[in-house]
Amino acid sequence: MKKLLLLLQIILLTSLPISTIYAEEETTREVTTQYFNLSISKGLQSAWDKSITYTVTITPQIDSEETQILWDAPTAIDITPRHSEFVDLTRGETYTFNAKVRPERSGSYEISVNVISWQHDTNYTNSVSDIITFDSNLLVSPQDPNYIYAILVKYLIIFVFVGLLTWGVIFFSKKGLKSLKKWLTPPK
Repeated sequence: MKKLLLLLQIILLTSLPISTIYAEEETTREVTTQYFNLSISKGLQSAWDKSITYTVTITPQIDSEETQILWDAPTAIDITPRHSEFVDLTRGETYTFNAKVRPERSGSYEISVNVISWQHDTNYTNSVSDIITFDSNLLVSPQDPNYIYAILVKYLIIFVFVGLLTWGVIFFSKKGLKSLKKWLTPPK
């Protein structure tokens, strides 16, 4: 039984691509100025926590030691940046930064990223934005078919985990019962 469950896990993990859990980028918007080339990409929705990962790609046209990256959205959207607010950017290199977006209410919302280069005599700025729509179940509208597969994979993983947990409890309780019987048996 143990070997069968292990084989099932190996087959499951090797046959399912990671893109069914978090799918590839769906939309991209680009803005170019003389200071920054920006593009924002929206990933597909996670089946685990209904969050969407946004990725901003920055190619600076100037050297900037103090560059501030600000994510902006209405209060119905919770944005969690996965980077520090101030970064050091070198001219001509490309940098990517991610943020997780979680909806709290349904509706259409604008997600924007502002990049500000703080210089000693002036500041240079550029921004890029994307509009996202959530339905009453807090799912991205229109929904991608990969999200359905991600939900199926999620429940399959939960089912296998609960099965393994049940098997482990039964196996160790049998062993524990034998040890308990032996311990409770009075000496002869």
